[in-house]
Amino acid sequence: MGRSFTLLLIVFSLGLFTASGQEVIQVSAKDIQQHADRRAFPAYPLNAKAAHVQGTVVFDLRIGTSGKIESMNVVSGPEMLRQAAIECLKQWTFHPFEKDGVPAAATGQYSLIFVLSDQSNTTIGHGAPSSAPVQSSAPVQVVTVNVKSETAANGPDEKLNNKFDSADDFCKKVILAKQYNDATVSACREAAMLADTLPTEDNYIAKRSAYVYAASAYADVGDFKGALPWAVKAVDVVKLGHDGNSGSSAAYEIKGAIEGNLGDLTAAGQDLTVAEDFERKGISETEKDSPSVSENYKRILARDLGFHARVLQATGRADEALKKLDEAAKYQ
Repeated sequence: MGRSFTLLLIVFSLGLFTASGQEVIQVSAKDIQQHADRRAFPAYPLNAKAAHVQGTVVFDLRIGTSGKIESMNVVSGPEMLRQAAIECLKQWTFHPFEKDGVPAAATGQYSLIFVLSDQSNTTIGHGAPSSAPVQSSAPVQVVTVNVKSETAANGPDEKLNNKFDSADDFCKKVILAKQYNDATVSACREAAMLADTLPTEDNYIAKRSAYVYAASAYADVGDFKGALPWAVKAVDVVKLGHDGNSGSSAAYEIKGAIEGNLGDLTAAGQDLTVAEDFERKGISETEKDSPSVSENYKRILARDLGFHARVLQATGRADEALKKLDEAAKYQ
């Protein structure tokens, strides 16, 4: 299997305060952890993995009387890791905090520390990773868990899982290194063919990702006919409804780009429209809590709008093309 990752939770204590005339309990990260009914752990972002980015994402959380997170604000942390941490905490729910036996809203700070496992033995005070800033002089509790890559294979056949993970990691490595050649196509095709054999349940993201990379590998060497079947498979997986905005837009974007290059302009326009909708949704959902992630969505949306404008111009729809260019200009 590919490299495993370690996530560490730093815990430090806080007190009580009153805001807006309503008493709100200020709780420790340990209390937040102990009140969790449902937890999730983040996938290590591929771009952060490739760049060897590690560090702490610190949140200010407010948990309502229903036990759901009412607000989360990123206090600090590496930009490449923030969205993964946000998506993780969105999945958490809690049994309500209480004050004098009555359910009460609670606020506190919680930190997720991402560390590449082959570097996790380097520590400084209280066992915190050297890449992570020390947040408090209070005693620190460190909880270590293994975090499996979001695109790692899941299933009963461990041998198949390992074979896929190895092929998939290599495909992504050469793509990210911009090695656009037949060897990269072969590597990514192997990973995608292994993805075909994985059980669909619990492997939606792994399959979609492998198909997108295979389509990209073919497209990068100009083989758009070879790329299209993999792009179609990626979109088919997205349609099952188990993906996020980023993965969904990537599938529709690559399919639309390939169709455009093959001259199927109607299909290209339809798929690019779907990709753009996912990107707008991504901007809306991340603009407040993770501006850097929102900026990345804007950059991708501007690029897709520009390509879509050329597709529209080629079909004689100049007015619609101009609207796309006008929108793209807002994000450039």
